[in-house]
Amino acid sequence: MNGKSALAHFGAFDMENYGDLLYPMIFEQMLRKRGEARQIQQFSLMGSESLQDSGYSTRPLQQLFSFWRKQPHRLIVGGGDVLRTDWNLVASHYQSSRLPRKRPTLRFKLRQWRRHLLKQPLDEIGKFRYQYMNYSAVGPFIIEPRRFSNPKSVAYCSCGVPFPFEKKVRHLVARAINQAVFVYVRDRQSRQTLVNAGVTREIHVAPDLIVALSDFFDPSVERKKGRDLLQQAGVDIRRNILCVQSNPQPPETNEELLQQLMAYQKRTACEVVLLPLGQCHGDNAYLRQLAQASGGIFKYLELDSIFAMIATLAACDVFIGTSMHGNITAFSFGIPHLFGPIPAAKCEGFLDVVNLPLELKLKSWTEINQKLDVVTGMKGQYFADRASVAKQRVNQTFDLLVQAVANA
Repeated sequence: MNGKSALAHFGAFDMENYGDLLYPMIFEQMLRKRGEARQIQQFSLMGSESLQDSGYSTRPLQQLFSFWRKQPHRLIVGGGDVLRTDWNLVASHYQSSRLPRKRPTLRFKLRQWRRHLLKQPLDEIGKFRYQYMNYSAVGPFIIEPRRFSNPKSVAYCSCGVPFPFEKKVRHLVARAINQAVFVYVRDRQSRQTLVNAGVTREIHVAPDLIVALSDFFDPSVERKKGRDLLQQAGVDIRRNILCVQSNPQPPETNEELLQQLMAYQKRTACEVVLLPLGQCHGDNAYLRQLAQASGGIFKYLELDSIFAMIATLAACDVFIGTSMHGNITAFSFGIPHLFGPIPAAKCEGFLDVVNLPLELKLKSWTEINQKLDVVTGMKGQYFADRASVAKQRVNQTFDLLVQAVANA
């Protein structure tokens, strides 16, 4: 690999999570659309091989910093909620990962032995941090190039800032982000959080990169594939199809979700399909239990391929879920959709930046029947028109990103 011409792309691409696995695919398609022939090497914290049939592999990030390796000189970080400094929380997200851990080094074993003698043993999160996140940075995905011999430049693409930064690290965040050759965040809240931290360089705001998905996956083709998949799974495709995804819910909200979906199915005679999109978050186990609680009325569909997930989302008539990128996929395909009631502000940020009503995010599951009536009455063209405008903004911003990286 020629380090000067190649690109490194770094994100949470080793997570069994629909949105994280989509990013490298759409990112590469966006580059190829612009005639970019340079090689792209994906990096993640652990490294992985073709998760959920994605077709690409990733290398452990720490390899990028190896001075003795020929590695890409230009690094692009993103997308997702990666502009953060909570190392332990990020590490904890990998506790459910089924990826094999690399063998501990002799240095790591000696450190464990020393901590054992001092009665300071590393917990599982500490072990993960030392093995996969042992590099100098203010946050796991906030890379300051002058701290390393390689990469030479860093850009941020379609990133979110999930939380305000603690006062003690704001100047470090600002210093790192101000060194970037380009910064593209996916909502206005993320931009403001960076500004509040002291970032003074230009910050570009555009919708999430995944809104461009339907430029590369034809909606009618994917809908046909998805309808075939659903029919094979026993779904009556002559009925309207409500596709539902949710992360695990506590008992009280689980009952609300179950009762609301049962009432909607009975009232409209639709098919309710439960589709897990975040295995790393426990979606599959939770939705399987929800299907059982429905007495077989809901159809549970667990798919091993990200391409089958895209097709299934394209085949539904309305989508509701806590998955940011499940909703963005529906939006890109012009499908009416609702965000589930999660505390993260990224949902409101997305709705705002693509000119959709904030009311499309539920305050609680008890609103499902009322809001589904509203959103299905808005029709697909309403969403398709806004998706078209959003894609234009994404493409314009991506053009600027490519130019900035090429000139770095």
